[in-house]
Amino acid sequence: MKSQPDLLEGSIPKNLLKMSLPLTATAFVTMAYNLTDTIWIGRIGTNAVAAAGTIGFLIWIAGAISFIPKIGMGVLASQYFGAGDIKKTQEILESGFTLTIIISLINFILMFLIKDIFIGFYKFDYEVAKSANDYFLGICLTFILTLTNTVLSQAFYSLGDSLTPFKISSIGLIFNVIVDPFLIFGIGPFPEFGIFGAGLATVLGELIVLFVFIFVINKRNDVLKLAFEFKYRKTYWYKNIISLGIFSSAISAFQAIVAVILNRFMAYFGPVPVAVYTIGSQIEQICWMTVEGLQSSISAFTAQNFGAKNFYRVKEVIKYSLFFSISVGVVAFLILFIFRNDLFLIFVPNDVKTQNLGAKYLMIMSISEIFIAMELGITGIFNGLGDTKTPSLVANFLNLLRIPMALIFMKFFGGLGVWISMSLSSILKGSLDFLLLHIKMKKQKILKMQ
Repeated sequence: MKSQPDLLEGSIPKNLLKMSLPLTATAFVTMAYNLTDTIWIGRIGTNAVAAAGTIGFLIWIAGAISFIPKIGMGVLASQYFGAGDIKKTQEILESGFTLTIIISLINFILMFLIKDIFIGFYKFDYEVAKSANDYFLGICLTFILTLTNTVLSQAFYSLGDSLTPFKISSIGLIFNVIVDPFLIFGIGPFPEFGIFGAGLATVLGELIVLFVFIFVINKRNDVLKLAFEFKYRKTYWYKNIISLGIFSSAISAFQAIVAVILNRFMAYFGPVPVAVYTIGSQIEQICWMTVEGLQSSISAFTAQNFGAKNFYRVKEVIKYSLFFSISVGVVAFLILFIFRNDLFLIFVPNDVKTQNLGAKYLMIMSISEIFIAMELGITGIFNGLGDTKTPSLVANFLNLLRIPMALIFMKFFGGLGVWISMSLSSILKGSLDFLLLHIKMKKQKILKMQ
């Protein structure tokens, strides 16, 4: 544990970066997972990309459910670990792991039940619908594996260890990058599975990650290993974990549902806009996946110091968290705007129509990247303070507003109107979150701490 940053003492920017860099690198590993699949699927064709993007929304909804144990367990474990209460930290982690097992199984069954209704909602032609079904069958086990691996990573983060999850996730990435083309195109002794193979490669990668997590935890000699033995689980922690995690889960799930409706609007103009959004959102991960990695660090840093009643240090954590988050947003804006005409070439090198529409997508969305980064960073701060409700209400209201805005903008800009509504709502979310954080700090007198 000596190599881990001390969140309660020492240089805040140095320790925040020390913890955040592995988290951010882990986020890039996840992003690379997705990009690898999309690059190879793009070689199959635009219809395959649209199909994978459609199932991607199901994965998003399933992933949103994982926020219940991830955020709830993560915040509580960080606060009690920061306060030095190891026994309660262990109880919280145990309860979080148990909830994860229950929720992941429910997740798996639920996704199978709604799969056909979901695919049919888009009214795609037979080829796209069949590809979507094939991809789902290949990737369906990730509804259990990814959720479990996400919560296990969060357990490490809550104890201030962000390096171990990065190393473990990297193993899965390397496997996925190597195996993807073999299973998709039938290289060597492998049969040609097509889009089903892309999903299967992801499942195998996540399975390896889970096995390594279990091995590493059993080799440790700390509260995490004790929690993994499931000996002293206290059921009353379930309610506390759920009450904290449900709002963050609602943010992501509601945003996914709204995105499904918006994607249906895009499908009205054919599979190309759907493929553009699928690829474009993967490229946008440069921003939001990076800040989501930073967000976990911000949440743990804020929670531990808030639990230890280091309120002046909380103020400084907030200041540096905002600086780092906004900096990522600025970099993402520059990359998306400057290279908007080139980035889609990587994914669909032979489809000029998709490339041109993709450049317009990146131009529209680049404007909001700074505000997206701000929103995610501030959400991490609110989570660390034990307030998951405020950012949830802001996000859900403004995400819902995307639907009427899209209907209005589509009358003037066609399919581009959907993306304009998304960009504008992100700007509003980041701005309102910043204002509400300032008000909260003022009420709790954190701003006056010296």
